[in-house]
Amino acid sequence: MSTDLVDVRAAALEKTAWGERFDLFQPRNIVFWMFVWLCGTGVVKAWQMLSPLSGYFGRALLIASIIGVISAVIWGWWFRHVDRYERQPVKLVLTGFVWGATAATFAIAVQANDALGSLYAKWFGQVWAQDWHAGLSAPFVEETAKGVGIVVLIALAPRLVRTPTDGLLLGAFIGLGFQTSEDLLYSISGATQGFGSHQTDGLIGSIATRTFSDIVSHPLFTALFCAGVIYLLGSPAQPRRIGRGIALIVAPIVVHAVWDSMTALAGGTAVVVVVLMVGDFLFAVTALWIAFVWAHPREAHFVRDVLGPEVDAGVLTDDEVTAAGGWRQQRQYVKAGTDRADKKKRRHLVRAALDLCADLAVSKGLDSDRVVHSRAEIARLREGTKADPLTSDRLASN
Repeated sequence: MSTDLVDVRAAALEKTAWGERFDLFQPRNIVFWMFVWLCGTGVVKAWQMLSPLSGYFGRALLIASIIGVISAVIWGWWFRHVDRYERQPVKLVLTGFVWGATAATFAIAVQANDALGSLYAKWFGQVWAQDWHAGLSAPFVEETAKGVGIVVLIALAPRLVRTPTDGLLLGAFIGLGFQTSEDLLYSISGATQGFGSHQTDGLIGSIATRTFSDIVSHPLFTALFCAGVIYLLGSPAQPRRIGRGIALIVAPIVVHAVWDSMTALAGGTAVVVVVLMVGDFLFAVTALWIAFVWAHPREAHFVRDVLGPEVDAGVLTDDEVTAAGGWRQQRQYVKAGTDRADKKKRRHLVRAALDLCADLAVSKGLDSDRVVHSRAEIARLREGTKADPLTSDRLASN
């Protein structure tokens, strides 16, 4: 391998800190104690809100909790699947989720939303507050509460939270935690309507409504917001881009505000509500697509730097490394296959290249057992021989 390429790999691994571990317990870090205090406060507030309902509304609370857990697992699996390159440590992901589910929701957002709602009612009257409170309170309070989460993660893991992609993916998990708690609150609210005379009907209606609205909800909002924070602050792996940062912070606030103010903006007209809903959805998805487009070149560049020596050594081809750099490049590479079997082989080769990239990150570029195994797996895929059990298990997990 070329010495220059090895040095470039080492520099890329140093900048991204891919493969490094995360330990939450940091008694000398004041942010750790702030995290514990705010999350603990959130848990206490949640208990104070929900425990009085555990008697008469116990069944509804149990059903809503089970559905919330299932939903969180499904969304969480999808977000981990989207994490294409070196996946963030599970502990760091769970830390973000816990912040969103406890501190951001119960310790900050619930309290601040109620306080701001009371102020709006005093300043502008009950009717105005009823129409506009949600749209002019939640977007600012909730996005800020969740956005503080990425700052907390940066303070707890400064070497692991460095790129806009880190912000997008960790932000999605912070938002998922918030969404899980909020869905629980809305479901219980639906069950308690009519003094709880029709708990099941109210619960099902609330769950159905929240399931639909979750498509454009907190994971998307927070992913954009947190990526914007990374751009705004800058890092060793991402030069500061103030314009992009502000755009990605403002975009979810606008989407959230329009979504929560839809009925008021439409004046009660159903057709206008549908138009606003579709327009808001398209704007949100477009903003997310732009965020990934902005983040992709640097991530792909780091992947190429890490895998560059493998191309020089003949382990991978230049086309395979290019395909490993992004979904669009992978689709083009796979589509170029001569037949179905060749396309399947190409797809596995790209996945194996990303596995090798992850193993090189963990080993800091050294030839560990996992790195040697990944290289052997690439050679096996190229030859078309049968996989050993370890390889099969690993491919299945991906």
